[in-house]
Parts: sequence; C-alpha cells; structure tokens
Amino acid sequence: MRKMVAGLAVLGSVLTACATGDGGDRGDRGDGGAKPAGMSWAYDEILDEGSLSDVLVNGADDVWAVGTVPDSTDPSAGASPGEVSGASSSDGFLLHRDGTRWQRQPMPAVLGDSVHQARLDGLGSGGLLLTAAVQDTTTSRTAHWDGKEWAALPKLPDGGRVTEMKAFAADDIWVLATLSGFRHWDGTRWSAVALPDGVTVTTLDGVASDDLWAAGFRSTGDGTDGHEMQQPAAVHWDGKAWRQTDMPEYRFPDPVPAEPSASIARVLAVAADDIRAYGTHSFNHGEGVDEPEQEAVRLRWDGSRWSKVADAEGDCAGRVPEARDGDRGLFLDDDRYVTADGACTKIARPRLPDGDGVRADSRQVLRLSAREPVPGTGQVLGVGSVQVNQGGDQTTKAVVVSLKR
Repeated sequence: MRKMVAGLAVLGSVLTACATGDGGDRGDRGDGGAKPAGMSWAYDEILDEGSLSDVLVNGADDVWAVGTVPDSTDPSAGASPGEVSGASSSDGFLLHRDGTRWQRQPMPAVLGDSVHQARLDGLGSGGLLLTAAVQDTTTSRTAHWDGKEWAALPKLPDGGRVTEMKAFAADDIWVLATLSGFRHWDGTRWSAVALPDGVTVTTLDGVASDDLWAAGFRSTGDGTDGHEMQQPAAVHWDGKAWRQTDMPEYRFPDPVPAEPSASIARVLAVAADDIRAYGTHSFNHGEGVDEPEQEAVRLRWDGSRWSKVADAEGDCAGRVPEARDGDRGLFLDDDRYVTADGACTKIARPRLPDGDGVRADSRQVLRLSAREPVPGTGQVLGVGSVQVNQGGDQTTKAVVVSLKR
C-alpha cells in the first residue's frame, strides 16, 4: 500500500492530460483489431498494485475515486485462480482531488476492514454515498459524506447486497438489493416499494427526483403455451406514485425455442423524453434444432410511449452502454463507442511504459470499471486496472486514464 500511495504526487496531471496527451499510444498487444482514428485512452496515473472500481466527478475541483488492494496477509491474496476458494480480504482506499492535487483520504470506519465492489454515487452540493460489500459480498454497507464528515446510512431492513442505486439527495435514495428488494430512503427510514404483480426490476435511472425509471421484466407464463416466459417491463415514478408503462413485446417465430424470454438489463435516462432500455430476447439454447438467433432488446421512451428502435451497427451491435459521454455518444463494453449519429468505433488502449517490473514483451489487458465526464470541460476520466502477463509472472496495477479525442 505504501508504494501505491507514493505515486499520487504525479496524479495531478489527470485533468490536464486529456487535452495534451503524448501521442505515444501503441495499443494493447494481442487485440487483433485495427487501431481506430480519433479517440484513445491515455494513462494519467499508474499505481503499483490493486484496482480502482469507481470514480465520481462533481467538478474539476472535486473528484473522488475508490479502489482496493489485496491484503498481503490474507492466504488467498496472490493465489492463482482455483487455488483458494472464496473471496479474499481487501483493503479499501479512497482518493480525492481538490483541483490542485490528489490526496489519500481515510475510508469511512463504517465500511470495516475489508472492502469489495465499492461504488460512488453523487448527491449534489459536494455530498456523496460510498457503498461497498463485505468480504463474502452478501451484504453492503453505505456511508454518507456531507462535505465535512462521514456518517453511516442505516442498514437495509432485510440486509443484502446493493446491486443498483439512484440518489437525488441525502433524503431521497432508491436502491435495489438482494434480500431487501426495492427500497427508498427518505432521510428517516427505509420503505419497501410495491411493484405490480409479476414485475421484477433490475435497473434504475432518472433525470430528476420526480422522474425516475425502474426496468426489468414481467412474468407472462411458464413457456408451455409456446409464448415467452418474460416480457420487458418498466415502471415510472412521478414524485407521487409508481405507474407501470406499456412496453412492446418480443416473439420468436414458430417453431418457438425452449423457454423464451425478453427482459431489460439496463435503463439509461438521457432526458425526460429520451429514456433508453437495453436487454436481450433469448431462450434455453441446445434444446432444439434450427434454433433462431437471440436478439437485442432496444426500446426508447419519447415522453409518451415506448417504441422498438434499431440496435447499433457493426461491432457496437449487441453491446450495452456503460456510461454517457454528454451529448456526444455512449461508452460501450470492451472500449467500443457509438456516437450520437450512430457511428461505431473502438477507443484505442495504451500500453504501460516498460520498466518498473513491466517487460516490453508483456501482454496487457486494460479493464475500465467506470468512466465519468468532467462537467463543462469535454474531458472524460476512467478508472480500473491493467493486468500484466509476462512469462507466468502476473501483476495488476490500478490506473486512472483520460480520453484523448
């Protein structure tokens, strides 16, 4: 951990490197794809170990990042996959940039000694929520930063791990969690959200406290009637009540494959009249002959109704957005990017500099866990890790990157 923290002195270049860059991007080896023109990631900081799981940008002078470093005293730390079962212990670390430099911040005591799957959610006015799971990842804990100090958010009534969160204020927080289900925090207590019969939601997003969407699927049968077992479903909060909205249905042509279903995995609120829903129409593969291709579920709310829309083209087809790039486009998985006019490209990945334990013949994989635009600047920051494989010697380094356009 001491080595990693020592590298923070040079992290002050994060918010300026986006515009300058060094033009030295060689891409990651073994990728097999042509290098795209226009955009690439550039390393702004390389930490000695661990990984960063999330970043929150309230402004150029208020940026947070959270990550973990495996506990070197834990017997499973450093073990090869399959050698030790179960989750290992991890030390969490928190970074904050005030516009001048990055500084290490102490983790809230409420999160305990071992931190997993940490996420950051903004509250406005400099406040934020930091949520992390315990070692076995079955339960989450949340801490609230009000700009001056940390305080524990009361535990969910039935426990469980937070899988989705949308927060508008310290007294207006919506979560989806295992065991506890769909809950709302009003500043005083957690209350359960009642959903229409048969509806299950798995994703949340919204543009305002009175304009929130939750989406997933509704159960429609057991499939024995030759129809889908699930269909896409979405409910909307207008500040007073939840209301289910009608969504188009998906059907496979005859002969219908085994156990067909369609559902939403991600809802993305671009504007009040532009809500995107992404999912899959699939089935139990291998149960029949001449099976159809599964298809992408792509739906859009225009302010009055949901309609089917075409999927992205080329290598962006079938991919789900992971972050917005303002009104320019969307970041997809595996560093694909689709522009506002539908063009698909791949963001080039840099290699780590040779030296400091990294060999020139190493194979490297950059994995970003979060990307976040810097408001009002056109800049984008990303955090994650780089896995370095070199002749059986494997290491992972936490990284901060910025987008070169």
